[in-house]
Amino acid sequence: MIILGIFTINQIRTGGDRRYLELMEQLAERGNKIFVIMNTYLDYTPKFFTKIEIPIKYIRRGFPPASFLFKKNVKKYFNFIVNSLNNSRINFIHIHGDIYLKAAIFLKKKLNTPLFYASRNDDIQRDNVIRKYDTLSIKDKLYYFILNKKYKSRERLISKYAEIITLQSCGDRDIFCKRNKIQISKSIIIPGNIGLPRCTEEWKNKNTSATVKNLLFVGAFSVSKGVLLIPPILAGLKERGYGNLHCTILGRNEFPKLNKAIEKYNLQDMVTLPGHSDPFPYLAKCDLFLYPALYDAYPDAVLEALHSGCPVLVSSVGGLPDMLHYPELLFNPNNINEAIDKIEKCILDTSFYSHIKKLCLERANFHHFNWPEQFEKAMTNFNV
Repeated sequence: MIILGIFTINQIRTGGDRRYLELMEQLAERGNKIFVIMNTYLDYTPKFFTKIEIPIKYIRRGFPPASFLFKKNVKKYFNFIVNSLNNSRINFIHIHGDIYLKAAIFLKKKLNTPLFYASRNDDIQRDNVIRKYDTLSIKDKLYYFILNKKYKSRERLISKYAEIITLQSCGDRDIFCKRNKIQISKSIIIPGNIGLPRCTEEWKNKNTSATVKNLLFVGAFSVSKGVLLIPPILAGLKERGYGNLHCTILGRNEFPKLNKAIEKYNLQDMVTLPGHSDPFPYLAKCDLFLYPALYDAYPDAVLEALHSGCPVLVSSVGGLPDMLHYPELLFNPNNINEAIDKIEKCILDTSFYSHIKKLCLERANFHHFNWPEQFEKAMTNFNV
């Protein structure tokens, strides 16, 4: 199969960015012919796929928008791109994320090629959470209102032009299809997996904890990821006499609201903020991974925790119920006492804690599958 990808940002910033490149490398390694249009200003050398470099200068969140400049330059260098394809007949254009959508639609029309769009996240749900739970200025409220309109417009384009749409969970799939009035048959579910190169044998089931003393959160410091729920949960545990617990909050960037919440609840002795780092050494040593997201699609951090053998408690939103399945591993993020109760039960009842670990091991096994093969199957079945 011959696939054309687009990855024209100038920096690998997120897990989603990393996962896209991993997918394209693995598809190429499996014998598919993969071309990826990439930005000259991104320092990345592919191992297996063919890179088509075009220069695009832009400022993240600047003006003009990056998506506009990506399409403009793909159009400008279209003849160069076609020549770089060496007369290959492209079977699919495959992209992850809306920032490449306009460029992909342009190429779809010019090359008469079907578009396979992969959604990593429901931006509308995420921004609705931010608007509901964050303290926003009038300017910020207007910004998110406009952004919401933009996302809805983008979804209409995806629904119109993409032949295949993949999402990571049943919940996100059902909401997307209902919101855009499209048949579920047009969409498929491909969840995240536990596999190389992230999840190596070195860290598999490395966690051997038998009691709960150390908690861990790994993720972006944002309202939607639920990091601001960590301090009130810890405060509730402290009130019940568990002030000796320790929680490491691992993530990129400073978040003043988090620091204020830690001070508000007087939790300085219970919390460590080491910054952004490899999560696996922390996952191997902690006793419980806590993820109280208000919305998330299918977080890599939870998959990494499962791989390490670290027991997890997460909120019942987004793709997390699909990911973990068992009610014992889930709590309502709008009811902090529910999270506190489950953590306390893990502390007091070692049999329950062992049960949690066994359930997590089962969910880890569920997520061991060939991820690129699922994308191959989706494209092959479309061509049948």
